[in-house]
Amino acid sequence: MIFKSALFYLLLGIWTILMGVLCLPYLILASYYLSKPIKIWILGIFILLKYICKITHEIEGLENIPSGAVLVTSKHQSAFETFALFYYLPKAVFIHKKQLFFIPIFGLYLKKTNMIAIDRKGGVSTIRLMLRQAKEKALKGFSVIIFPEGTRKGIGEKPNYKSGFVGIYKEMKTRILPVALNSGKCWPKHTFVKQSGKIVIKFLPLIDSELPRKKVLSEVETKIEIATNKII
Repeated sequence: MIFKSALFYLLLGIWTILMGVLCLPYLILASYYLSKPIKIWILGIFILLKYICKITHEIEGLENIPSGAVLVTSKHQSAFETFALFYYLPKAVFIHKKQLFFIPIFGLYLKKTNMIAIDRKGGVSTIRLMLRQAKEKALKGFSVIIFPEGTRKGIGEKPNYKSGFVGIYKEMKTRILPVALNSGKCWPKHTFVKQSGKIVIKFLPLIDSELPRKKVLSEVETKIEIATNKII
């Protein structure tokens, strides 16, 4: 799989540069025009994974995705779910670290999409800005995607859910869409080597809005971890 993984990254680089050059005119257009070319780029990634690395994927629970804005809380095991969530959710933005803007080509388009970028060293002012932006996105009908554990977790690794997403939940005043997955089996962290298999991403039943802080934290962790363990 080392050769196939290396080939995947080589072709991914070529595909990204090609799409980046072809889509340069979109950088001067309104940001909503970028959604379609970004999804074409992601579709290309799915195709490369399927035919080079023999990694397919299946999406479960699409019926649980509501028409309006929600806070999406997802398990995070690999880069795959960042692509898949954007591809399958109709209107959504990520909360991501500001440093991603410095990635060549990718960073330009990421900035244009008006995601919620945060400086992890920014302190209280950064948190306030993030909360305000999340509320504004929800009012405009955008779902906000966050990884409650803050970083990727390996298969079988002890979960560590941070309470930060609860503040966003309270500010947005929306329901929560939990997401379980097993992407770490095929795309393990800290290695570029991919493993053939099927990635399952499952959208779980919605969690009500306006739950108490402790209850919503417990609900999110319990639902995601139970569903993730079943998938794995």
